[in-house]
Amino acid sequence: MKRIIGDKLNFLMQLTHTKNTRLGKEVSFDASYISRIRTGARGVPKHRDFIYPASAFFAQVIRTKAQKEALAEAICPGKRWPEDINAAITLIAEWLKDEPGFDALTNKYDRNRFSFQPSESLASPSKEKKTEFYYGNAGKRECAIQFLTELAELDKPAKLLLHSEEDMLWLYENPDFVKNWSILLKTILQKGGRIVIVHTVRRSLGEMLEAVAKWSPLYATGHIEPYYCPRLRDNIFKRTVFIGSGNVAILGHTTGEAGKNRLNILVHDKRAVDALEKEFHDFLSLCRPLMKIYNSSNFAKIGNALSRFPAAGSRTIQFHVTPSWLTMPEAVGKSLSLRPGCELFYEYVRNYRDILFLRKDKTESPVTDIFSLPDIDAVVGGFVPVPLADLFGSPALCYTANEFHMHLAAALRRFKTTDDYHIVLLSPDSINPASGTLSPRAFSVIANETAGVILYRSSVPSTLFFTKEQDMTVSFCEYLERIEKDAAPRQDTIETIQQYLDKLEEAIKRNTAAK
Repeated sequence: MKRIIGDKLNFLMQLTHTKNTRLGKEVSFDASYISRIRTGARGVPKHRDFIYPASAFFAQVIRTKAQKEALAEAICPGKRWPEDINAAITLIAEWLKDEPGFDALTNKYDRNRFSFQPSESLASPSKEKKTEFYYGNAGKRECAIQFLTELAELDKPAKLLLHSEEDMLWLYENPDFVKNWSILLKTILQKGGRIVIVHTVRRSLGEMLEAVAKWSPLYATGHIEPYYCPRLRDNIFKRTVFIGSGNVAILGHTTGEAGKNRLNILVHDKRAVDALEKEFHDFLSLCRPLMKIYNSSNFAKIGNALSRFPAAGSRTIQFHVTPSWLTMPEAVGKSLSLRPGCELFYEYVRNYRDILFLRKDKTESPVTDIFSLPDIDAVVGGFVPVPLADLFGSPALCYTANEFHMHLAAALRRFKTTDDYHIVLLSPDSINPASGTLSPRAFSVIANETAGVILYRSSVPSTLFFTKEQDMTVSFCEYLERIEKDAAPRQDTIETIQQYLDKLEEAIKRNTAAK
């Protein structure tokens, strides 16, 4: 019996994104007791009311169409979830009690204590949407899910106006929330919605890369307009304002460098939402576009951004999955172009490589490549990707072992014979120099203090970002330069690459012989 109650309570709490502490406060129980009921370690208490206070709470927080449908399927299959909150309380309570061994006599209650007059019912259309308050990071996530759910359920495209200066930990510390957040945003965009977002660029590099990791699939839709505010701010008051145009808004703030988000307000009042929207546009008038976004539909327009790099006359530092296009030999490019649908691949690579690296047919300034050597089994198995192939209209490509060997060998030759090309090796288990936590092969970065930053994910579908915003550019350059300062001596790097090439060659021979 305990386990059944626990399962039902788990279902309700997961459906409504309710934490043990929140339910505990609502029903006057310690959060640890709620946890023990959920795990089956304790049953429903005999000496205190629990079923009906809990049922009244859940009946009030079930608001969305999806929640109501899920609850109806579990509790009253084939029927609609009742709009009357008293009927909803009764259904939930009877469902929680409906199991062998439930002692109704020891779970007495005054049902009237948990009934609502129609004017009080949160399920009543006139009162269903009111100003609500959420607390701390967990509350902000709950608030954000409610905000996005309401917009995703609209029968018309939604326009979102977003800006936050607060610490982004609330957004990324809960993987389940990130998944749900992403699904809801994708749903809004798939319905024709648009997002105008003012990014805060004075963040740590890790925060910036974490943001790109989560936002890049959404940017690929082409329905997001990114901006930044170039004006200095005091950073004492850090505000969050999310607006669903004409519908709903979230307000939150943090005070002080070490402050915590404490209160978040979900606003439905139309006049308030309209006022906040006008205020957002006042702020937007002070902002500038943050970056240009390229995918397969507009990649031909990237030439102007790429041409800034050789014209800058200063060093370019790159962090890549593999040695960069600069060192790709013609034989490898032509070999990749033999794959079905890839006939023009090397022609595109050569053209864009020349724009990015060459000026007057020669390399204008030094280039440093930072990369790690992939596992040899992965290379032999054909699992090392060729970045950005899909931007040229080609299918996703991976190197053959021979192709990768030729590319790496060409990079080594250039490193050994010229002064304008340098290699910095990361160990295979190194943390990502961008975020410190993501996969080492999650991103590629091309940075030049004068020209700007090109950033892209190393997975398909490819989306490439270019910005010349100075704070972001300096942050990337300084971080990559710190990695460079910790690099092994030049001769050690040469020997490491040569030993790797020898081992890879032996593995290729063994694999060929085995066939």
